[in-house]
Amino acid sequence: MWADSFARRRWIRQTWKTYSNVGRTMHVVFIVGMLQSDLSPIPGEVEQKLRAEAAEHGDLLLLDDVPERKSPCLKTMAWFRHAVHTYSGATFIAKTDDDAFVQTIKLEANIRPFTQTPRVYIGSTLWGSFVTKTFEPCARRMGPNMCAGGMKEENCVQKGAIGPYPYAVLSYGVAAWMVQQDAFLDFEQRATAATRPPMMTQGEDMVIGMFLYLSPWPLMPLHWGWDKLHDLCFKCTRKDQIWRPITVQTVVAHHIANEQIITEVFRNITHGSHFDPRPCDDACQQKLLPFEVTSLEDLCSRAGGSIRKVYSKCALVPK
Repeated sequence: MWADSFARRRWIRQTWKTYSNVGRTMHVVFIVGMLQSDLSPIPGEVEQKLRAEAAEHGDLLLLDDVPERKSPCLKTMAWFRHAVHTYSGATFIAKTDDDAFVQTIKLEANIRPFTQTPRVYIGSTLWGSFVTKTFEPCARRMGPNMCAGGMKEENCVQKGAIGPYPYAVLSYGVAAWMVQQDAFLDFEQRATAATRPPMMTQGEDMVIGMFLYLSPWPLMPLHWGWDKLHDLCFKCTRKDQIWRPITVQTVVAHHIANEQIITEVFRNITHGSHFDPRPCDDACQQKLLPFEVTSLEDLCSRAGGSIRKVYSKCALVPK
């Protein structure tokens, strides 16, 4: 989140951050870099206003040595490190964009059954590979089979790309392993120091996926489809695209562009209206939503076994 995104943080505090589990069993933190892209400090008046906001609300993580707009990846990496050390009793650690609407009660209800399951990632997984030398995503696709085709089309292996891999919400143990790796710190330092191309400007989810790909053990993937984590469209009706309206299945809606939209989504989800009944009542919020992929073994057995050819973790489970 950018330092001067004062209005967006206010919208979130007034809507989904008011859900009853926030501040009790779930903590929501805004991540803000305090440097400009050229590594100079943000303007003094913005910093003063920002520090006053942080003191008032207590929900900002201000990163004095991280550029705010150069790369969301650096804020994401700093967040996972901070969360591992600050919330040592946490079960899961997640990252979401600042234009997302998170149904925190529904999310917590659905990840709670896996609190005792080690090495889990949960979500609607994005697949791709990453060229570490030039900080570029390669073959970024929704789904492993699509990514495999993209890797061939975009010559990812020839470019030195690592992957493919998925990314989503991480269990605490996975996040703790990740932030302790020398490669994690080395990548972070290189990405921070680069002030001219090649620079790290995109693909923060891909970078986290890269470190999961390098982990030495199998991971437990729990994958939701686009009906549960999706981009927001009030009138879209197609079932084969990521743009969807809010439904009883929605856990996270992305691309909430302005205050009017986030307020309308919050009103519909929380209260409904005479014309549009509330899509998900209190009982619905606690309902468990089925995962399309339920384990690593399940994932590796899909598509006639062809996923084994694009995901290295499949070598760690029996055929």
